[in-house]
Amino acid sequence: MKIKLERLIMRNDIIFKRSVQFRDQNKNSWTVDFEVYKEESTRINRETLQKFKQSFSVSVCGAGGMSAGQCYDHINPRTEGQKKLLEFWNKYHLGGMSGGTVRQDEYLNGEQYVNDYNYFVELFKTYNEHYREQFDDISFQILVKNFNISDAAIIQVRNVLYEKMRNNPIQYILGLSNKCFHTSSDYNVKCFFLAIKGLYVDNGYKYGNGWLYSPLPDNIEGIINNICDLVEEEETALTEELEAVFDMGKEGFIATKEIIQQVMDLRECDEDEAKRFVALGVHLGCTFGDLNDTFEECSYGEQLYCANGIDYYIGTEDELTNIANDIVHNDDEYAYLWRESVAAQRTTDSLSDWLDSIINEDGWCSVLNHWDGRYEEYKIAEEYICVCRS
Repeated sequence: MKIKLERLIMRNDIIFKRSVQFRDQNKNSWTVDFEVYKEESTRINRETLQKFKQSFSVSVCGAGGMSAGQCYDHINPRTEGQKKLLEFWNKYHLGGMSGGTVRQDEYLNGEQYVNDYNYFVELFKTYNEHYREQFDDISFQILVKNFNISDAAIIQVRNVLYEKMRNNPIQYILGLSNKCFHTSSDYNVKCFFLAIKGLYVDNGYKYGNGWLYSPLPDNIEGIINNICDLVEEEETALTEELEAVFDMGKEGFIATKEIIQQVMDLRECDEDEAKRFVALGVHLGCTFGDLNDTFEECSYGEQLYCANGIDYYIGTEDELTNIANDIVHNDDEYAYLWRESVAAQRTTDSLSDWLDSIINEDGWCSVLNHWDGRYEEYKIAEEYICVCRS
């Protein structure tokens, strides 16, 4: 996998940038970008609640599959390096900005919060609609006893119930049916369970009342480099475990008929699949072994293949044009768009002519590629094969 390291001079505020690519435990391919940029600011420490000055900040974002941006919770780490990368991302992105103190976030991000929420549901789910509509002193004492709420925490609980749940946590969380009305991800629910633990107000700071930060280490660039170096080393080792056979990303690689036959023999597949395999290999710059590890035909679409957790349309221009035409003429959304265009007097074409014009004017890729609208074409054993994201 490739790693890019560079100092940027185009934007004055960015001091450092690095990117790393890897595949996680689910064999999904990810690209994670790190940026360190100048930002003079006064912040409040998440742990001490004291003010401190910071002269720079860090941004981390990723892309893989159909996810992009703050998608770290979609990555299933495969190695120690990937775990360290996710820990760094969670801790230092935008200075570790959080609405909670360290103690508040540790509780909300831990198993205890999940267990407490589930216990609450089990405790009160047998209440019928009549009892859910009222939360009397008996119900409150049941809550206090079962969650062992301290006298000091009781004050916080009553305040949260009054301010955020209309004095009825049972109805707020469970609703009046058997389906939970508000889940554990709800802000008010978090406040309620923090209050039960006496953490809604932590050392004078009320959860969600502002932004708190983790101080960034001075050697932040070195930490990023070390993490990326480790991820690269691990990725290289994992790739080398796979038999390369041939490298489709190598300069001068030619997809000959002999190569196609070799793929057919190794994968025990037909010629069409072998050509599409090689086309994607050239597109991604993979060795045979690397791509063979995850390449498969998708059961949910024609000419649709998956590799590293990403779907691709792969086929001749005629094949992909036919698929795009079928989608355009059979998807009610396009008929709706035509009616809107007619109503707005943007077209006088019939529905059939208007649908045909989408492919004729914008091309098949505008229909099939919802990612970036682009495609590439490769000569594979004397036949041109197109590749695009789905």
